[in-house]
Amino acid sequence: MDKRIGKKILACVLSLFILGGTLYVADSVLKETSEHGVKQSLALYHQPKGSIDVLVLGSSHVHYGVNTAKLWEDHGIAAYDYSSAEQSLWVSYHYLIEACKTQKPSVVVLDFFSPAAFDDTHKYKYTYLSDTLYGFKFSINKLQMMHACFDGDLSLWNQYFPGFIGYHDMYVDAELEDLYKLFADYEDFKGFTPYFKMDSVPMYLPNTEDIMAPSDKSIEYLDKIVEYTRKNDIKLYITIVPYCLNEGQVEGVVQHEDQRYNWLEQYVNKLKDGGDEHVYFDYTFKHIESFDLRFGEGTDMYDHSHLNYYGSCKFTDYLGKDLLERYGRELIPDHRGDPNYLSWDRNVQIIRQDVADHGFEWR
Repeated sequence: MDKRIGKKILACVLSLFILGGTLYVADSVLKETSEHGVKQSLALYHQPKGSIDVLVLGSSHVHYGVNTAKLWEDHGIAAYDYSSAEQSLWVSYHYLIEACKTQKPSVVVLDFFSPAAFDDTHKYKYTYLSDTLYGFKFSINKLQMMHACFDGDLSLWNQYFPGFIGYHDMYVDAELEDLYKLFADYEDFKGFTPYFKMDSVPMYLPNTEDIMAPSDKSIEYLDKIVEYTRKNDIKLYITIVPYCLNEGQVEGVVQHEDQRYNWLEQYVNKLKDGGDEHVYFDYTFKHIESFDLRFGEGTDMYDHSHLNYYGSCKFTDYLGKDLLERYGRELIPDHRGDPNYLSWDRNVQIIRQDVADHGFEWR
């Protein structure tokens, strides 16, 4: 080969390498690592391979309300909240696929709030896409998820693909401390983010008679999640993290969440009638008193839509007991004391310190 050609090839390779490295550094430093989906996605890739027994999918209700530290300390459950703000079922489906690249969960807990609260036309449906996408590694799976999220809107592709496009102008706010993101180790983060404000909210009992189906797109992806978990021998536990039922989520839109939960109950019953026992639905609002949540007293709610730290402890204690009673240690082994699970011990200590710093009592 002519030396000049060889030098040109080498120069091109080095240029591409430098460009790729520069984009990687910029991507890591500039993107906002919010705890409403971005950090949950980033941290998944840092979890010890095959260590997550219970994977929790869903909206912000999950990372406010499913307390992974309590699941571990009190129940010996190695769980991870793989959640994001207003997570749709098409996002949950692709998150599930992503998690199963490195993990082998025995149980998937799926919160059904978003498909019950929002149809496909609500005005804020694209508002939280950055929380959904920014922490997710580039792959065919991510491209498929973006295709499902964008509904053919080219402007969204232009905004979020490649990911760097969405936040490249944040360089004006970048600080030297942001360089730590290059070396951040998120192994000790398990998705749960406790919140400490207290708010008094009304408690509504569900209308258990009327039925309204979620959107066709939500049903399509619920079917996909059911089929994926069935094929991969994963138990699917669908739940509703408690909140102020049917409170207006979108101005001017009447909420029919309970009617969609009624539809879901029928959907799961039909699966059982057909011989499919791997899906379970806990209609929590039908036994809301069992959690002893103080909606009106302002002790357990962060706001109308989310539990605070104390509320998360109450709901999580019930969830941990129910999971173990339903599936047993054969599917959810107790790894406390196992040196391969020390990151869950460290997560407990991190949450403990956060609770103390906010003047709350550890529960």
